[in-house]
Amino acid sequence: MNYFKKYRLDSSKFRLGMRTLKTGLAVFIVLLLFHILGWQGLQIAALTAVFSLREDFDKSVHFGTSRILGNSIGGFYAVLFFLLNQLFADNFLITLFMVPICTMLTIMTNVAMNNQAGVIGGVSALLIITLSIPEGDTLTYVCARIFETFVGVFIAILVNYDVERLRQILSKKEK
Repeated sequence: MNYFKKYRLDSSKFRLGMRTLKTGLAVFIVLLLFHILGWQGLQIAALTAVFSLREDFDKSVHFGTSRILGNSIGGFYAVLFFLLNQLFADNFLITLFMVPICTMLTIMTNVAMNNQAGVIGGVSALLIITLSIPEGDTLTYVCARIFETFVGVFIAILVNYDVERLRQILSKKEK
């Protein structure tokens, strides 16, 4: 059983499509913006831009909204974890038991809010925050990660909107 047999490069499918181009443009804008403004945390914004960039503007807005909600839920449970962790003086047993419990709560809350599309982003935010919190900067760290998500979503939506508008303008000129 060779599970990798089906994974062969088909050169006819190796092409630059519009969605791929828009994704590259969104990552470019995130990198440039964070560099110009001297902001940290560009990896979250870049990943969010990639995840949020969909086939069209409406799908990007829908997915971006879902991602922001999911990340906010994950951020909320990360703060809850942090408070418990501080209460018990950073005991590893709190991390061992509470991170999985907060993971389950993040999934359950997203599902209960009909936000299944935000589950992966919410859990990712929770795990990134809880497992890499700098000492003493927890709330700032949570807010920064959620802000970076907003930036990534905004750029993905902006790129999708602007490219769509440009296509409309070009198609009118061709007529």
